[in-house]
Amino acid sequence: MTSLFALSGCVTNDMSDLQAYVQKTKATYKGKVESLPEFTTHPPYAYDAQDIRDPFKPVVDIEVFSGPYRGPRPDENRPREPLEEFSLDSLRMVGTLAQKESEWILIKDPDGLLHRVSLGHYMGKNYGKVTSISEEEVLLLELVSDKKGGWEEREASIALSE
Repeated sequence: MTSLFALSGCVTNDMSDLQAYVQKTKATYKGKVESLPEFTTHPPYAYDAQDIRDPFKPVVDIEVFSGPYRGPRPDENRPREPLEEFSLDSLRMVGTLAQKESEWILIKDPDGLLHRVSLGHYMGKNYGKVTSISEEEVLLLELVSDKKGGWEEREASIALSE
C-alpha cells in the first residue's frame, strides 16, 4: 500500500511542457497534402488467344507409359546402410585397406566416424552402390528419379581426400 502512495507522488498533472512542444511543432510544420494523380482510363482489351497453345502446358507431349514400369528401381526391402543418410558430397574417402583377397575403402562421414566400405555396399542419398574401388577413388552407380515416375542410373565417384 505504501508503494502505491509513493508512485502516486511521482505523477504530476502539469502538462505545460507537452502542450508547448505541440504548439511549437504545429507552428513549424505546415502540413500540405498533395492532390491525388488523375486516373486515366484505358480502352477494354479483347482477348483473341483462345486458339493458341496454352503457355502453361509443355511444348512436347510427355510419354505416357502403359503397363508396369520395367526400368531400374531401388530395392525398398533392402536394409539401409549407415552411409545412406549422408549426401555424397559430405563423405570423404580417406584411405584404402587390403587384406588377402579383400579390399576396402575408408570413408569419413560428416560426424567424423570412419566406415569400412567394399564392393556392393551402398552410400549416399540416391541409392549409390559401390561398383569399383581403387587407391584414388571409389565409383558408384546411383539411381535418381527421372521426374516421370521412373528411375535412371547415374555414375558418381568420391576421390581420395588429401
